[in-house]
Amino acid sequence: AQQVPASYAAAGGEQLHACFDLVRKNVTIGLADGSRVVLPVAVSGSGARYSDGTRTFWEHQGIGRYFVGEKLQFEGGPVPAAGYTGGVTSKLLKQTTVTANGQKIAYPVTDRAEVTAMTVDLAPGTETGWHKHAIPVYAYVLSGVIEVELEGGQRISYKTGDVIIEVVNTFHNGSNRGIEPVRLVVFYTGIKNQPNVIRR
Repeated sequence: AQQVPASYAAAGGEQLHACFDLVRKNVTIGLADGSRVVLPVAVSGSGARYSDGTRTFWEHQGIGRYFVGEKLQFEGGPVPAAGYTGGVTSKLLKQTTVTANGQKIAYPVTDRAEVTAMTVDLAPGTETGWHKHAIPVYAYVLSGVIEVELEGGQRISYKTGDVIIEVVNTFHNGSNRGIEPVRLVVFYTGIKNQPNVIRR
């Protein structure tokens, strides 16, 4: 339960297999030549990044990339999980073990679990206001571009089709600095009778 496997396929058919260890905070990479590489988690502004300083694996928006130094050795999309019947297709939008600022994802332990799904719209020039979440929150950008500023100054932009793995217990503010409306669908994995959003 503490290890999450994933496989990626390049355009030419070459595959790379990864196993994310949530306890040891590392990833084991299985390369096409049969060798294996274990890399520790590293700081990343976007996506999940693992590096030993020379070799790097970076998963961003479902695309897995493996570098040696600055040279890209592999790039590929996810291999769909089996289990569906014929005529059904699937597309992995994102798979990660960390939030937007690199925190390990942790689910609340409770017997009052409550999932809330809603849409959030930001008109041009508006902000969400500074707030935080004590529980994991996930969002999908249906339209527009939203810029999220984290306390400390880090800024991350998300556009149509991006998946947002929101930060937990970190104040942040979402802004629509464009001329088009922003629309999100948001999923809160919360606890009944406890707030999903905490204002500063």
